[in-house]
Amino acid sequence: MRTDGMSSLFWLIFGMAAVYLSYRLGLGELTRPGPGFLTFWSGIILCILAVVIFFRAHIWSGEEKTKRLGQVWTGLNWPKAVIILVLLLAYAFTFTRMGFLASTTLLLFCLFKAIDPLRWWVAIGGAALASLVSFVVFDLGFRVQLPHWLPEMLLFRLKQLLF
Repeated sequence: MRTDGMSSLFWLIFGMAAVYLSYRLGLGELTRPGPGFLTFWSGIILCILAVVIFFRAHIWSGEEKTKRLGQVWTGLNWPKAVIILVLLLAYAFTFTRMGFLASTTLLLFCLFKAIDPLRWWVAIGGAALASLVSFVVFDLGFRVQLPHWLPEMLLFRLKQLLF
């Protein structure tokens, strides 16, 4: 079986499990989503994408492109993959200690500089802007309780004064 077909079946099963378990958690309503709402719809999207990739690999492809499982990993830039893994683990461990803004800005800056080196001002500005926009969307817009650090506490207090 082709590698796309095998991986699409794996993701289809994973998506179906996410849909089932999320449904058991409770979906809630559109205006008051329950704990399983986001993962339910993410699972639905994952299932749809897995089915599309499965059909693309087996039915819609006109030519016979087969790869062995070992060939999938050839050409992968292992040092960058390891750097990304280490950065994501560090992010997970520092997220609650440093707060959302600081840890997310630092993660994005490191990714921008280490993975696909950008100019310093682009890396700093892009990381800060993306983190700030995410903070505003999730904290102010969706009212998700994010971990705060000193600068975020000041921003949080300012938010309380303004809103």
